[in-house]
Formats: sequence, C-alpha cells, structure tokens
Amino acid sequence: MLPSAHDFPKLRGRAALAALLGVWLVLPGCRDRMAPSDADLAPPEPAIPHARIERDLGDLRADGVLRVLFRYDSTNYFLHKGGQAGFEFELVERFARERGLTIAAVVTEPGADIVSLLNDGTGDIACGSLIAEPEHERWVALTRPTNFVQKVLVLPADDDRPDSTAALSGLTVTLPAHDPFRRELQELSRAGGWNLYMGASPVRLDAEDLIAEVARGRLDAAVVDDLVAQAALTYRDDVRMGLTLGERRPTVWFVRQNSPELRAALNAFLRGNLNVDADGRERRSYAYSVIHERYFEDPRTIRSYRQAHLRPDLGGAISDYDPLIRARASAFGIDWRMVAALIYQESRFEPAALSIAGAQGLMQVLPSVAGAQADSLLDPGANLTAGVRLLRTIFDGYAYCDSLDRWCFTLAEYHAGPSRVSDARRIAMEQRRDPNRWAGSVELALPKLSDPSWVGRVASAPFPGGRTVRYVNQILNRARLYAQVVPLDGEAPQDSTDARPALTAAQATPQSFP
Repeated sequence: MLPSAHDFPKLRGRAALAALLGVWLVLPGCRDRMAPSDADLAPPEPAIPHARIERDLGDLRADGVLRVLFRYDSTNYFLHKGGQAGFEFELVERFARERGLTIAAVVTEPGADIVSLLNDGTGDIACGSLIAEPEHERWVALTRPTNFVQKVLVLPADDDRPDSTAALSGLTVTLPAHDPFRRELQELSRAGGWNLYMGASPVRLDAEDLIAEVARGRLDAAVVDDLVAQAALTYRDDVRMGLTLGERRPTVWFVRQNSPELRAALNAFLRGNLNVDADGRERRSYAYSVIHERYFEDPRTIRSYRQAHLRPDLGGAISDYDPLIRARASAFGIDWRMVAALIYQESRFEPAALSIAGAQGLMQVLPSVAGAQADSLLDPGANLTAGVRLLRTIFDGYAYCDSLDRWCFTLAEYHAGPSRVSDARRIAMEQRRDPNRWAGSVELALPKLSDPSWVGRVASAPFPGGRTVRYVNQILNRARLYAQVVPLDGEAPQDSTDARPALTAAQATPQSFP
C-alpha cells in the first residue's frame, strides 16, 4: 500500500520535538541570569569525534548526491514558495550544480550534534554561518571563509542607553545556545570590567528568534551576527542595533577529515567567489555578490522572504493549490506532500505550464494518458485528477518493491516513461545488478541510456537518463522537507517561534523516506 500518515514525521513545531525527546522546552524568564563555567563555554565533545564512513568527492560524483546539513532559519536555509532558499543554500547549491551533483538537504534539530552527523555520514557538508573554535579542528576539517560576521548588541527600540561599554554594566545579554562567541564575550566582560550577565538560551531559539524575544520585552538584549541584525531591521522597527562586540570573524563549512578531495574542491570554489585583499577589503565574485545582496542587503527581497503566507514554517502554505492537492491525493491514497514535491519539480505550481513535448498543467500530464481529462488539462482540478491517477497507477505496478524503491521507480517512470525504465532494468541485469533495486543498481543503469555503446541493445532511443536520476533525487528530498515542515492534514503551526522543523539523526538519513 501507499505510505500512510505514519510514514511521515508528524512534527508540529518544537512542541512535538519536546514530546518526542521528553524535554520541556520552556523559555526561561527573560531576566534569568547565569555565570557560565569554562565547560559551558567550550564546544561540547561530539558523540562521534572521528569519521565512521569513507565518502569523498569521487564517491559523491558516482552517487550524484551531496548531503548537506542545514540549520533551519530565515537567513541560511528555509522553504519559500515551495522551494528551498537561503544564503548558504544558494552558495552550496551553486557548488553542487557546477559539479553535476544534486543537493539532499538534511535539516538538523535545534542543538544537534553536527560534528557527529558529519562523521556518521548523515551529511557530507555542514552549513549555517558556522564559526569554528580551535577544538573543532580535532574532529572535522574546515573550509575557507564563506562570509564574514561581527557580533552586535540588539536592544529594544526604546532603550536609549549610550553605545558604550560603561552602559553594559548589569545588562543581561542572551546569545544563541552553543554560540562560540559566548566564550569570547565572557573574557571581554571580565577583562573590561563590564559586569555583563549571560542569559540562559534554550537550544530551540536561533538568532532571529532572540531578536523577536527582545522586541517582545522578554529579553533585555541579544548578541547576534551583524548581518542577521541588519536584515531584521529591514522588516521590524521595534529593535535597534547597539554596540559592536569582538572582532570580525569568518564563517566556514565543516567537512569530514577523511574527505580531502571534497574540502579542496570547496576551497577552490570559495576562493573563486570570496577573497580578502592586503588592505582587508572583501573581493566578491558577481554571483556571490548577487546572492549576498539578496539575503543581507536588499530590503525588498528580505521582506519578501519574511511573508508568512509564502512560508509553510510560518503558518503559510506550500502553494496556492494545497487544499486541492490534498483532496485529490487523499482520494487516491497518496500523501499530498509527495504530490506537491512532484508538482514543484514539474511546473513550479504554474497551472498554465506547457512543455515542448506537449505535457500540460500543474503535473505536466500528456493528453495521451489523461483519459477523460485530456481536453481540460490546464484546469488545476482536472490536471490533478489525471496526474495523481497516473501516479497511483504507476505506483501499483511496483507493488513487489519495498517502499523507497517503489517510489523511486514510480517517479522515474513518471519522468522517463515505462519503456526507458524497463531498458534501464535490463541493463542492470546484464551488469549483474538487482533490477528491483534503485540505489546502486537501476539508478546507475539509467544514465547508460545515453551511452552509444548501448544503442541497438535496448528498445528505446538514446535518452539522458541521468536527468531522470536527478529528478527522482530532487523530488524525494523535497518531499522529505515538506513532511518536516507541514503536517499531513496541512494545518501548519501558527506561532512562528514554534514552527521550525526538527528531526532526529535517524529521521535525517536521506534513505529513510518514505
């Protein structure tokens, strides 16, 4: 049978995560004060300090997938209009695209042990405005800078204290949990006699959340990256930036220590996009500048990314057609988020989309397979009826496969057609691989449909089967992300501070879907 509601995580924000982990995630009183010990200030020892998997750039090229760990926030990674967005997402996607790789995004839970998720192979790169401490180099390898940030104090807009260190005395400041700047700030406070107090920050709150807590009066002040604060000031007037603290520092990506080829390739890519000259000035490529401006400098785009109705994690929708997709998918026993992920890939939710092959509408259905809906495929309802029915029919034909393989073959046939998938399975058999397995078998055979050495040995004409493999990977990954953010019933959480997706390391494994 098709995956049921139980096959997807039913996460309704951080409250569900708390129930799952048995943790009570309540924001401490805004004036709670703590004096962190040296142990609290140091990065926590990872559960898996050394790599347990051998997977470098050559293996990634053979697999075609780059697994990237992201922290979900409104700067570096989030869902918008059904697609993935964010500064570091766009940057690493550009790297992947240049090397013919598909990104499999893995959203980590708040406070996740990112080093261990790298070393156990859940991810190949860790992103998210990471600032490395000396301890990190014992466990992971670091790339060249991806950006540069400096810490700033964020205060309520009506807080008129002067921007001087003397005015910091007695102030309680809160940083994101495990922010390595906590150690430096503590040392600065001691050396300068600032008499700062450190607020206790729950792991579930990121920098943007802390700014919102300051605006609500629940926190005295927050210390966050200047780029995050500047972006926040473009859409809110209830906070202000205060004193600049500490030195400007680079953000980096983490990779496994046994992935030298991947690290070298990432460094070459970053070197071509961001450098610092002898005078300390940043030199950016045009592409890097465009991405940086989009998320940190242009008020128009920053505000557009904050529109709640376009953000499922902020209570909005994946698309305007969510209710209709849910109804049609439910009628055929399919999880609607898988259908939505396919529609994004096919048409970007454009009901009037037409392909050069004659496919039409949201699900890009050919009239020849649309049945009674053949003459009305530009109508969203009719298109969804025809497309979901076709999807179900294909899925039923692979009932002998396990759940993940079944979906891989279904999506591959939807994209390439039954004869090409059959030819790829025949190639897999000739190469002594299992024709009923996708990973390591048919996914490797499909690209050979464009190999001249196979012309005449299979029924179909030459076909770029590698595109079909990428198509399957992209839809499955997107469906996983939708399942993390939006419940099966489509009722997204309304409290934006409790709407970020979270999952365990086991759930984060790319092969775990559906």
